[in-house]
Amino acid sequence: MLQEAAYLDSISFWQEFYVEREAEPFLKIERPDYVDVEMLSWDWCYESLNLLIALYSGGEPIKSLEFYAEHMFNQFQRHKRSYPEFSFKLREPDAYQFALWLLSLAVLLDMPERIEQIAGYIRDDPDHGQDLLIRQLFTRVGINLPGQALIHLRPYAELLQALDGEQAEQQQAMRSYLKKWYRGMRNCSWHDLHKARSDAGFFGYWAFEAGMVTVLWGVDDTPYRDLPYYPKDLVDDARERQIVRDFEEGL
Repeated sequence: MLQEAAYLDSISFWQEFYVEREAEPFLKIERPDYVDVEMLSWDWCYESLNLLIALYSGGEPIKSLEFYAEHMFNQFQRHKRSYPEFSFKLREPDAYQFALWLLSLAVLLDMPERIEQIAGYIRDDPDHGQDLLIRQLFTRVGINLPGQALIHLRPYAELLQALDGEQAEQQQAMRSYLKKWYRGMRNCSWHDLHKARSDAGFFGYWAFEAGMVTVLWGVDDTPYRDLPYYPKDLVDDARERQIVRDFEEGL
Protein backbone atom coordinates (compact mmCIF):
# COMPACT_ATOMS: atom_id res chain seq x y z
CA MET A 1 0.00 0.00 0.00
CA LEU A 2 3.03 2.29 0.18
CA GLN A 3 3.58 4.56 -2.82
CA GLU A 4 7.30 5.17 -3.35
CA ALA A 5 7.16 8.94 -3.90
CA ALA A 6 4.97 9.54 -0.86
CA TYR A 7 7.09 7.13 1.19
CA LEU A 8 10.29 8.98 0.32
CA ASP A 9 8.66 12.32 1.11
CA SER A 10 7.59 11.03 4.51
CA ILE A 11 10.99 9.58 5.33
CA SER A 12 12.71 12.81 4.34
CA PHE A 13 10.32 14.89 6.45
CA TRP A 14 10.59 12.67 9.54
CA GLN A 15 14.37 12.53 9.38
CA GLU A 16 14.78 16.27 8.90
CA PHE A 17 12.33 17.38 11.59
CA TYR A 18 12.55 14.63 14.21
CA VAL A 19 16.04 13.15 13.89
CA GLU A 20 18.40 15.80 12.51
CA ARG A 21 16.75 18.54 14.59
CA GLU A 22 17.16 18.14 18.36
CA ALA A 23 14.01 18.28 20.41
CA GLU A 24 15.17 20.09 23.55
CA PRO A 25 16.50 23.31 21.94
CA PHE A 26 13.42 23.52 19.74
CA LEU A 27 11.04 23.01 22.65
CA LYS A 28 12.75 25.71 24.72
CA ILE A 29 11.94 28.42 22.19
CA GLU A 30 9.60 30.98 23.76
CA ARG A 31 6.06 30.64 22.39
CA PRO A 32 2.60 32.13 23.01
CA ASP A 33 0.66 30.60 25.89
CA TYR A 34 -1.82 28.96 23.55
CA VAL A 35 0.89 26.73 22.04
CA ASP A 36 0.83 23.27 23.64
CA VAL A 37 4.53 22.55 24.12
CA GLU A 38 3.79 19.19 25.70
CA MET A 39 2.05 18.16 22.48
CA LEU A 40 5.04 19.35 20.46
CA SER A 41 7.23 17.21 22.70
CA TRP A 42 4.95 14.21 22.15
CA ASP A 43 5.29 14.74 18.40
CA TRP A 44 8.95 13.71 18.65
CA CYS A 45 7.87 10.41 20.20
CA TYR A 46 5.03 9.68 17.82
CA GLU A 47 6.78 10.75 14.63
CA SER A 48 9.99 8.94 15.56
CA LEU A 49 7.93 5.78 16.01
CA ASN A 50 6.26 6.39 12.65
CA LEU A 51 9.69 6.78 11.04
CA LEU A 52 10.95 3.52 12.51
CA ILE A 53 7.88 1.60 11.34
CA ALA A 54 8.01 3.23 7.90
CA LEU A 55 11.65 2.25 7.43
CA TYR A 56 10.76 -1.32 8.30
CA SER A 57 7.81 -1.21 5.92
CA GLY A 58 10.08 0.12 3.17
CA GLY A 59 12.37 -2.89 3.49
CA GLU A 60 15.37 -1.33 5.20
CA PRO A 61 17.82 -3.90 6.61
CA ILE A 62 16.92 -4.72 10.18
CA LYS A 63 20.41 -3.84 11.39
CA SER A 64 19.94 -0.30 10.10
CA LEU A 65 16.77 0.08 12.21
CA GLU A 66 18.72 -0.06 15.47
CA PHE A 67 19.78 3.60 15.29
CA TYR A 68 16.20 4.75 14.70
CA ALA A 69 14.88 2.49 17.44
CA GLU A 70 17.36 3.96 19.92
CA HIS A 71 16.39 7.44 18.80
CA MET A 72 12.70 6.67 19.21
CA PHE A 73 13.09 5.21 22.69
CA ASN A 74 15.27 8.16 23.68
CA GLN A 75 12.47 10.50 22.69
CA PHE A 76 9.97 8.67 24.88
CA GLN A 77 12.41 8.86 27.80
CA ARG A 78 13.04 12.56 27.21
CA HIS A 79 9.29 13.21 27.10
CA LYS A 80 8.72 11.22 30.31
CA ARG A 81 11.44 13.19 32.11
CA SER A 82 9.92 16.48 30.97
CA TYR A 83 6.34 15.43 31.71
CA PRO A 84 6.37 12.84 34.52
CA GLU A 85 2.58 12.47 34.39
CA PHE A 86 2.78 11.15 30.82
CA SER A 87 1.36 7.64 30.57
CA PHE A 88 -0.48 5.21 28.33
CA LYS A 89 -4.07 4.94 29.49
CA LEU A 90 -4.89 1.42 28.35
CA ARG A 91 -8.60 2.04 27.89
CA GLU A 92 -7.69 4.23 24.90
CA PRO A 93 -7.18 2.09 21.75
CA ASP A 94 -4.22 4.14 20.52
CA ALA A 95 -2.48 4.03 23.89
CA TYR A 96 -3.00 0.28 24.13
CA GLN A 97 -1.48 -0.26 20.72
CA PHE A 98 1.44 2.07 21.49
CA ALA A 99 2.25 0.00 24.57
CA LEU A 100 2.15 -3.20 22.51
CA TRP A 101 4.25 -1.74 19.69
CA LEU A 102 6.95 -0.43 22.01
CA LEU A 103 7.22 -3.67 23.95
CA SER A 104 7.22 -5.72 20.76
CA LEU A 105 9.92 -3.62 19.11
CA ALA A 106 12.08 -3.78 22.24
CA VAL A 107 11.80 -7.58 22.21
CA LEU A 108 12.20 -8.15 18.48
CA LEU A 109 15.10 -5.68 18.14
CA ASP A 110 16.81 -7.13 21.24
CA MET A 111 16.65 -4.04 23.45
CA PRO A 112 15.82 -5.52 26.89
CA GLU A 113 17.08 -2.41 28.69
CA ARG A 114 14.06 -0.54 27.31
CA ILE A 115 11.42 -2.88 28.75
CA GLU A 116 11.37 -1.45 32.27
CA GLN A 117 11.15 2.05 30.77
CA ILE A 118 8.12 1.03 28.71
CA ALA A 119 6.44 -0.44 31.79
CA GLY A 120 6.90 2.96 33.41
CA TYR A 121 4.74 4.56 30.73
CA ILE A 122 1.70 2.44 31.55
CA ARG A 123 -0.89 4.01 33.81
CA ASP A 124 -1.75 1.13 36.11
CA ASP A 125 -4.58 2.57 38.19
CA PRO A 126 -7.98 0.90 37.72
CA ASP A 127 -9.62 4.02 36.31
CA HIS A 128 -7.31 4.08 33.30
CA GLY A 129 -6.94 0.38 32.76
CA GLN A 130 -5.33 -2.71 34.20
CA ASP A 131 -5.16 -5.34 31.50
CA LEU A 132 -4.63 -9.10 31.58
CA LEU A 133 -2.89 -9.36 28.20
CA ILE A 134 -0.50 -6.52 29.00
CA ARG A 135 0.21 -8.13 32.37
CA GLN A 136 1.02 -11.51 30.85
CA LEU A 137 3.24 -10.06 28.13
CA PHE A 138 5.26 -8.05 30.62
CA THR A 139 5.42 -10.98 33.03
CA ARG A 140 7.09 -12.97 30.24
CA VAL A 141 9.92 -10.42 30.17
CA GLY A 142 10.25 -10.10 33.94
CA ILE A 143 8.03 -7.13 34.80
CA ASN A 144 5.02 -7.37 37.11
CA LEU A 145 1.97 -5.27 36.27
CA PRO A 146 -1.60 -5.56 37.55
CA GLY A 147 -4.43 -6.86 35.38
CA GLN A 148 -7.22 -9.41 35.82
CA ALA A 149 -9.34 -8.90 32.70
CA LEU A 150 -8.94 -8.01 29.04
CA ILE A 151 -9.98 -4.42 28.33
CA HIS A 152 -10.35 -4.66 24.54
CA LEU A 153 -11.89 -7.98 23.51
CA ARG A 154 -11.61 -7.17 19.80
CA PRO A 155 -9.20 -8.22 18.46
CA TYR A 156 -7.02 -9.03 21.45
CA ALA A 157 -8.98 -12.02 22.79
CA GLU A 158 -7.33 -14.27 20.19
CA LEU A 159 -3.86 -12.98 21.05
CA LEU A 160 -4.49 -13.67 24.73
CA GLN A 161 -5.70 -17.14 23.80
CA ALA A 162 -2.44 -17.76 21.93
CA LEU A 163 -0.49 -17.51 25.17
CA ASP A 164 -1.88 -20.83 26.42
CA GLY A 165 -2.62 -24.27 25.11
CA GLU A 166 -0.93 -26.73 22.82
CA GLN A 167 1.01 -25.64 19.73
CA ALA A 168 -1.89 -26.26 17.34
CA GLU A 169 -4.23 -24.20 19.52
CA GLN A 170 -1.72 -21.36 19.65
CA GLN A 171 -1.30 -21.43 15.89
CA GLN A 172 -5.06 -21.35 15.37
CA ALA A 173 -5.43 -18.40 17.72
CA MET A 174 -2.61 -16.51 16.00
CA ARG A 175 -4.13 -17.06 12.57
CA SER A 176 -7.46 -15.78 13.83
CA TYR A 177 -5.83 -12.77 15.46
CA LEU A 178 -3.96 -11.75 12.33
CA LYS A 179 -7.04 -12.14 10.16
CA LYS A 180 -9.02 -9.86 12.47
CA TRP A 181 -6.20 -7.48 13.38
CA TYR A 182 -6.69 -4.62 10.93
CA ARG A 183 -10.47 -4.55 11.28
CA GLY A 184 -9.97 -4.59 15.04
CA MET A 185 -7.82 -1.47 14.85
CA ARG A 186 -10.63 0.68 13.42
CA ASN A 187 -10.75 2.84 16.57
CA CYS A 188 -7.07 3.76 16.29
CA SER A 189 -6.23 7.17 14.83
CA TRP A 190 -4.03 5.72 12.08
CA HIS A 191 -6.61 3.26 10.76
CA ASP A 192 -7.23 3.71 7.01
CA LEU A 193 -4.38 6.23 6.78
CA HIS A 194 -3.43 4.72 3.42
CA LYS A 195 -6.77 5.92 2.02
CA ALA A 196 -6.03 9.60 2.64
CA ARG A 197 -5.81 11.90 -0.39
CA SER A 198 -2.04 11.78 -0.15
CA ASP A 199 -0.48 8.73 1.46
CA ALA A 200 2.50 10.76 2.64
CA GLY A 201 2.66 10.02 6.35
CA PHE A 202 1.42 6.45 5.92
CA PHE A 203 3.93 4.23 7.72
CA GLY A 204 2.56 0.73 7.11
CA TYR A 205 0.44 -1.65 9.16
CA TRP A 206 2.12 -4.27 11.35
CA ALA A 207 0.94 -6.49 14.19
CA PHE A 208 4.35 -6.46 15.85
CA GLU A 209 2.83 -8.02 18.96
CA ALA A 210 2.06 -11.16 16.95
CA GLY A 211 5.76 -11.45 16.21
CA MET A 212 6.67 -10.88 19.85
CA VAL A 213 4.33 -13.63 21.06
CA THR A 214 5.65 -15.99 18.41
CA VAL A 215 9.21 -15.45 19.62
CA LEU A 216 8.62 -15.37 23.38
CA TRP A 217 6.26 -18.36 23.42
CA GLY A 218 8.19 -20.35 20.81
CA VAL A 219 5.24 -20.81 18.46
CA ASP A 220 5.84 -22.41 15.08
CA ASP A 221 4.56 -19.70 12.75
CA THR A 222 4.39 -21.87 9.61
CA PRO A 223 0.55 -21.70 9.37
CA TYR A 224 0.40 -17.90 9.57
CA ARG A 225 3.77 -16.43 8.65
CA ASP A 226 2.58 -15.30 5.21
CA LEU A 227 -0.59 -13.59 6.44
CA PRO A 228 -0.82 -9.79 6.06
CA TYR A 229 0.49 -7.62 8.92
CA TYR A 230 2.77 -10.33 10.34
CA PRO A 231 6.44 -9.15 10.62
CA LYS A 232 7.98 -12.48 9.69
CA ASP A 233 11.47 -11.20 8.87
CA LEU A 234 11.71 -9.48 12.26
CA VAL A 235 10.71 -12.78 13.84
CA ASP A 236 13.29 -14.70 11.81
CA ASP A 237 16.00 -12.20 12.72
CA ALA A 238 15.11 -12.31 16.42
CA ARG A 239 15.18 -16.10 16.43
CA GLU A 240 18.50 -16.20 14.61
CA ARG A 241 20.09 -13.84 17.11
CA GLN A 242 18.71 -15.91 19.98
CA ILE A 243 20.26 -19.05 18.51
CA VAL A 244 23.61 -17.27 18.19
CA ARG A 245 23.38 -15.95 21.75
CA ASP A 246 22.54 -19.38 23.14
CA PHE A 247 25.46 -20.88 21.23
CA GLU A 248 27.89 -18.27 22.52
CA GLU A 249 26.67 -18.72 26.09
CA GLY A 250 27.22 -22.46 25.81
CA LEU A 251 30.87 -22.12 24.84
